Amino acid sequence: MPNQPLPTLHELEIVRERLKEQIAQIGDLRLGTLSESYRKCGKPTCHCAREGDPKHGPFYLLYRRGKGQKAIGHAIPGKYVEKTREQVAECHRFRELCREYMEISEQIGDLKMKAQGEGLSEPVKKNS
Repeated sequence: MPNQPLPTLHELEIVRERLKEQIAQIGDLRLGTLSESYRKCGKPTCHCAREGDPKHGPFYLLYRRGKGQKAIGHAIPGKYVEKTREQVAECHRFRELCREYMEISEQIGDLKMKAQGEGLSEPVKKNS
């Protein structure tokens, strides 16, 4: 497979501007993971106690890492589940756009240094 030509500084700057525009369009964000669960209530006479009967639910919890990296769950009422899913997806989209933006910015910085006759040194392994 032939090598692809490297993008020019101008092309990279155009990509970065497009990423800025996409980031500016980001809507409401919500960190975490939304999960759906079903539970038994614990009453021995309830239908959920019988083998094969459906449990109570669905219940929706939004989990995210709190301070100290312990997962914290928040109950999400059913009428807000779809909006919460959209907000979680938007958060993932934001993170991906930011990752792409940083990669493009790094390439732009490298090209600008190279254009000024300087460049990055070869990578150095730690403790070698």
